[in-house]
Amino acid sequence: MATVECKVDIPAGPGLKNDQLTVGRIFFLNCQGEFSRDFKLENSKLVLDEAHKYALKILSAEFRSPTELDLKVTSYTATQVRFENLQISDGQSTLDLGAVQFQLASVLPAPQQGATTQKPPEQPKPYGPMGPAPILIPNLYWTILAGALGLLAVTLTLKLWRALQRRKLIERLKQHDSAQSPETEFFAQIRQLQKKNTVFFGGKAEPSHIPMAVEGLQKYFKTYLTRKFQVPALEWPSRLVLNDIKKYHPKIYSEFEKDIRSLLFEFNQAQKDLGKLSETDALKISEQSQSLVNKLERGVK
Repeated sequence: MATVECKVDIPAGPGLKNDQLTVGRIFFLNCQGEFSRDFKLENSKLVLDEAHKYALKILSAEFRSPTELDLKVTSYTATQVRFENLQISDGQSTLDLGAVQFQLASVLPAPQQGATTQKPPEQPKPYGPMGPAPILIPNLYWTILAGALGLLAVTLTLKLWRALQRRKLIERLKQHDSAQSPETEFFAQIRQLQKKNTVFFGGKAEPSHIPMAVEGLQKYFKTYLTRKFQVPALEWPSRLVLNDIKKYHPKIYSEFEKDIRSLLFEFNQAQKDLGKLSETDALKISEQSQSLVNKLERGVK
């Protein structure tokens, strides 16, 4: 019996029917179970027989956690598709993903009953004059098209770059898995900081210790986010960190989005004026950081 269970997830899209797969439409297989840490996901390919050659194609694959695997896929067969045990291989080992089935509809309209001939498509008619300076219209059209394509290329490149960053982060977390939980590590680092930094001694602190305390708190909190939610919080700006949590941890995002956004904003503002911070500012950020980590831990549990 397979230890992995995969569910079909069909994302919504403009002009597409919800929960209906058509030939070429992109969808996801969200798989949960036990996976080998030695499996090379970047080399993964589906193990298909000749009958299912066009039934499924992997576009990308990503481990969300040691027990969660996301496959971005599409299909080119307009029929009912069923795998008794879908398998992927990295060339050296094979993963069993269990039974997977889905139904695809054709993108071509069904022929009308009794129709024997097909009306040829109408030929496009050229446009007539459109004003005193028609030569400007094609130039404007190509300028807009070039700009749109350029923006699309930049957007896709950024998305690919962020996906690669996230994949590398997950690999690093697997290779350097700590015996301490993210919560335990965070509070242990806080205690070490409190022992060495005069901000936490009461009274007047050494001027250089105030920015050191804030920068340390920021690093510890973002490290906690990185380990707990597998998001590159140390490398990414606040907006991308929140977007990633929203995508992969929607319940945490809906409950704690305002708190996380507020603390990240405090860190960003503090970085702009480290020399003007007071002991009170640093202590406030410390209390806010510890309180939020406790809330997140209760929310996860």
